[in-house]
Amino acid sequence: MKLSKLKLLPAAAALALLCAAGSAQAGAYGYSYNNIFGLVIAVPTGQITVANSTTISRSTATLNGVSVINGGAGSLDAPRANVGPVTKGENDFTQQGPTGTFSRGDAQIVSTQFPSFPPGSTSTQAVNVAEAHLDGPAGTADASGRNGSTTGFSVDFVVGSPTATLSFDFLASPFMQVFLQSTVGQLSTATANLVVTFTITDAAGATVFNWTPDGVIGSGIFGGTEAADGANLNTSLATNFLTRGNLFTYDPSGCGTPTGTGVGTVCGSNFSSVSNALTAGNYTLTLNAVESVDLVKQAATPEPGTLALLGLGLAGLGYARRRKLAV
Repeated sequence: MKLSKLKLLPAAAALALLCAAGSAQAGAYGYSYNNIFGLVIAVPTGQITVANSTTISRSTATLNGVSVINGGAGSLDAPRANVGPVTKGENDFTQQGPTGTFSRGDAQIVSTQFPSFPPGSTSTQAVNVAEAHLDGPAGTADASGRNGSTTGFSVDFVVGSPTATLSFDFLASPFMQVFLQSTVGQLSTATANLVVTFTITDAAGATVFNWTPDGVIGSGIFGGTEAADGANLNTSLATNFLTRGNLFTYDPSGCGTPTGTGVGTVCGSNFSSVSNALTAGNYTLTLNAVESVDLVKQAATPEPGTLALLGLGLAGLGYARRRKLAV
């Protein structure tokens, strides 16, 4: 009888180990945030008249084939898009964190210079967030999440003098994090993306100015000159199976995790540029700011050592049963 109990212990331990390996809630997490504020567009030389302007604020969320898209052209404040148990409210751009299985996106143009909104505003502020977490419920082998948020504006203007230039000055506080739990499968990935571009096109649709701040003065600009480029605003942060179990953070401005509701204007990196001379004619200026997160979580397969231990345990269980019958 005592021998039977001793032989049963390895089997019970093996089963417990296999259950732990097979049903662990292996998580994939991604968070992408950016706050562009104090954006002032000025005319250092010449004369420019604003004809009209259009804003865009869009939020999207997708989780395992279920999608939500809110806002679009003409919107200042897209309603949040969420799938799953999202606890963050409207226009709360701070982290929800890696709890539950969800996908969310939110975007807001807090203020605009063209036209002045709220009345009297002399600068533009745009805030975006994309966040998702896959907690891997039991019975789900693979899952994927995708979401994003977009803010920006389009301004049609006319250069009335022989030539004119436009200058751009703003601050930004980008922040991204990605994480894969150590027990995920080999095809698991977590990626956070960040995009900010300024473009000027002429009446024929040709690009005469393009600025994609990349943290290096003189790089990422066409048709103009940079004076300040405090961080890379066009980049990605990613982790995969080989780097699982590590939290990766992108915080080039040193502002830390967004606090409050994420719309503060206290901390940020400086950005500044000026276009080359624009000849008389009609032009369109476009700002595009996008945050997105892409997650894929594959369930881990049991380690060969775990399977071998299970086989040994079951063999022990069979041996104990035969020994008991023989006795």
